[in-house]
Amino acid sequence: MQGQGTGITDVGKNSGQTKKRIGIFGLMFLLSGAAAFGGSILSVKDAAVILRNVVMTLAGTGIVIFAFTSEELNGRFVYKNDGKYARFACMYLLGLAASVLLPFLPVTGWPFLVIFVLLGVFSDGLTGLAAGSVCLLLSVNLAGASSSVFWLYFVSGAAGILVFSTLNEEFKVGLPMFLSLMILMLCLTANVILPAREQLSAAQFTIPGINLIVCCILLLVSLKLFSTAVIHRNREKYMEINDPEFPLLVQLKELSLEEYYHAVHTAYLSDRIARRLGFDDAAAKACAYYQRIGKLKGENTWENVSAICAEYHFPAKTKKILKEFVDESERIVSKETVVVLFADCIVSSIVYLFRKDAKAEIDYAQLVDTVFEKKLETDELWRSEISLAQVSEMKKIFVEEKLYYDFLR
Repeated sequence: MQGQGTGITDVGKNSGQTKKRIGIFGLMFLLSGAAAFGGSILSVKDAAVILRNVVMTLAGTGIVIFAFTSEELNGRFVYKNDGKYARFACMYLLGLAASVLLPFLPVTGWPFLVIFVLLGVFSDGLTGLAAGSVCLLLSVNLAGASSSVFWLYFVSGAAGILVFSTLNEEFKVGLPMFLSLMILMLCLTANVILPAREQLSAAQFTIPGINLIVCCILLLVSLKLFSTAVIHRNREKYMEINDPEFPLLVQLKELSLEEYYHAVHTAYLSDRIARRLGFDDAAAKACAYYQRIGKLKGENTWENVSAICAEYHFPAKTKKILKEFVDESERIVSKETVVVLFADCIVSSIVYLFRKDAKAEIDYAQLVDTVFEKKLETDELWRSEISLAQVSEMKKIFVEEKLYYDFLR
């Protein structure tokens, strides 16, 4: 019965997500056509040109919508953009609005690098490239610019998307910023300044230089805001709930010292392993702390754990990992869940052996090897995202932690 209930919930959730996507992207499609029409009225009077701009923008927007949906379904998003349709739609429409206004500036001063990069980080590389190209094409058509203008901003924009797509949770933008600005300057020089066939002078580089400065400032400000609002949105929450003195953990300690210390040891190991493997260590640590928190409400069922997560506003990723760990009907997918699973098994095994004989001399390497063998013999991890190489590395790290295991006596 529990499996049937979960299936119905998932179907309802997917149906609601689909309706939300259709509604937001449908509105985005209509507004993009309106933006192209309004911009064309301001810049040109020829009906055929206006129609061309509207048709090309609508066709391009359709491609963008398809790319976003396809990349989401295939799980290729980098910066937690799944389901964030309104956020992306707003960014895309802002890009189109900028595209309508930019033709009133010299072509060497168009900050399209910023538009491409932001569209990329608010979706993914493919979608960002498609969306940036539609915005750029609209500006080029409205300004009546040459194809070289399109290609210089397309190439520099694509380079910007690629270098910024490699950022990790630390979100260090120094090198990507330098590389993208250098490529933009090279493209401006090769496509605008050199073909002018004039003697090179400082004046020729004034507007391109201003463009670089504006792009640098806009990228720094917007990426800082993006990092705060998206990448590290849950940092403070994790700092709060991963504190051993957090009220929930204090309640667990009062309920059972055994459960509390099991959570503390599992959290320590999960944090260490996840950090070394480059996984989300904060989420893994939180899952390890609260894997048995349902006992505060009686049994450690997913219903009880879920209710506590909702009451204390746990981050979505932590709730997802906890569901995979606690709910027997749920398949293990996340790498962080795998880490917590092995940490929990190893801590439980060592504590069990020490209970039988507090002075026992345990071969920790042999114990870790046995735990891994038994887990890998089952189909429990078949659908997980973790690779065999990562499992092998995780096993090695667990063995290296043998000095810590004596604290479990």
